[in-house]
Amino acid sequence: MKLLVATTAALSLSLFPTVIKATETKSIVAQQNSMPTDLEVVSKDTTSEIAALLPADTSLVGLFDTKAETWASLNRFQLFQMAQDAIEKFVPLDLKLDYEKYVQSLVGEQVAIACMSKMGTAVYDLNSNCLMMVSIKDEAQLQSLLDAQQVTKREYKGITILEFKDVKPPAPLRNLSKLSPKSKVAKPEAKKTEQGLAIATLPGYAVASVSAKPIERLIDVKVENTANLSQNPQFQQTIQDSQKGKVLFTLYENLSTFLPIIQDLSKDPKQPVPLFSPDLLNLDQINQYTTINAFLKEQPEGLGIQVNAYLDKTKTKSNKSSKTLSDPERILTRMPGVTYSAITSRNLNQQWQMVATALDTKPELKDYLKSFREFVRTTTGLDFDKDIMDWMDGEYAFFSFPTKGGIFQLIGPNFNFGVGVAMQTSKRTAAETTTKKLEDFIQSVTVGAVKVNTTTIKGQSITSWDFVRSPSQSLIAYSWVDEDTLVLATGFGAIKDLVPQPNVLLPSTYNFQTAINPLPRPNQGYFYMNMGSTLSWIYGFIPSNFTSDQNVKMFKQAMGSIYSISGTSSKTVDKEQFDMLFVLAPTRTRN
Repeated sequence: MKLLVATTAALSLSLFPTVIKATETKSIVAQQNSMPTDLEVVSKDTTSEIAALLPADTSLVGLFDTKAETWASLNRFQLFQMAQDAIEKFVPLDLKLDYEKYVQSLVGEQVAIACMSKMGTAVYDLNSNCLMMVSIKDEAQLQSLLDAQQVTKREYKGITILEFKDVKPPAPLRNLSKLSPKSKVAKPEAKKTEQGLAIATLPGYAVASVSAKPIERLIDVKVENTANLSQNPQFQQTIQDSQKGKVLFTLYENLSTFLPIIQDLSKDPKQPVPLFSPDLLNLDQINQYTTINAFLKEQPEGLGIQVNAYLDKTKTKSNKSSKTLSDPERILTRMPGVTYSAITSRNLNQQWQMVATALDTKPELKDYLKSFREFVRTTTGLDFDKDIMDWMDGEYAFFSFPTKGGIFQLIGPNFNFGVGVAMQTSKRTAAETTTKKLEDFIQSVTVGAVKVNTTTIKGQSITSWDFVRSPSQSLIAYSWVDEDTLVLATGFGAIKDLVPQPNVLLPSTYNFQTAINPLPRPNQGYFYMNMGSTLSWIYGFIPSNFTSDQNVKMFKQAMGSIYSISGTSSKTVDKEQFDMLFVLAPTRTRN
């Protein structure tokens, strides 16, 4: 699923030039005087109207909410208020006025970007299959903007398509050059390439693309009365999901038609953003899903991102539930309240086996996996899967935290950084056998330079691997804090802050609760970053003369307005879900 999310981001970037071309010229789109009645749409809902114009097997759709009141509500957060202030400060006045005149007064409630499915055996071309649809609230204004334009007009099944050659941005966008003083310096002109744009108008909408081909496919849907996207149950599910909260952006992917596009684009050297090798795709795993949708939402705490991958129940293999301990969030109590960042989950062994199985299916990666296992076996005498991973079957956490002790003090006396691991297991005997073998190995390979010592603090037994030569230093320390939980840290000085328990527990802090309470439960674990404490630690290493720079100050203010970043994944019989939350500071009262 994470691979598919990354793929979506990459494709969106590759589409960006197409979107820009359409956006630059939408202010000159014209509404034709007469339209065929068979293109009228019945639904008054903007999303339904857009979907009714697209083929049922459309591969990718992105829907932007363009209502002014939607985005204005975000000004209650300091981050967005700062962004608005920056725009008002740096954008030329004439550009802002033109935007209000030509864009804000023209564009309706929604803008859509869509890529239709691949046809035939030819390599997929974005320019021939992707388009932008803009809802229009002032059709008369469109006609007046077209009057001064010289364009080529042609008819396609009763619809007029306007074709522009060698498109140039309208005057408001050309004024963007004023944003940079360097723009006044004369530069050698690059070789010009002709840029085209095709536009058609439907009742209440303007449709634009780099070429006329995708517009023709869209017209075919209504004229030939073929199945449209609004009738697709998978897209209907996306719309239902989008109605759960204030959604700013919606993304829909039809995986059955989207994957062939990704495979084509991955092999196309002309793409501005290189994608991963298609050979890395595990098609058997991906074919378990039918649809992916994603949403950017405004939430009371800030901004939320949700990604849903819907399962094909006819192809999904039944997964036996992994053995977990009684309290799925008990591992959180092993981390201190001042934790910088943390990742928690369950059954690391099962997760490793899934990764190993996927790697085994790829010959070019299978050899690396085999070499890694052999390296562990020959150097330590341990079987990586059976001796190391097998007992890691419970909750686990990897985290970083502030501490004045530990191995990182070798970097500097004020480094104040530690890394911890908390691991629950139902196989403590196997875990103790593994740690004993590792201790024998490290003492043997270092020829006595590392000693294993045991100390008791507050009744808690702590084992430390100590570098005994000058200067002496504890490298790793661990302790069984209860019958089934092992806590490990980067040195004796660091683990003293964690055993038998931290003074303040992470789940008891307001910042952590604010970060995870809106996330769904039950889940597979959390990602959490305390931005305040993390940034404070980072800023401690930045020279004071650098932090006095005005741009650095603005950056620090912007980053400081993000209280925390958190995320989790969860699963039901229907879908796998990923949620992320940015908790934002409220807008400060201006004096």
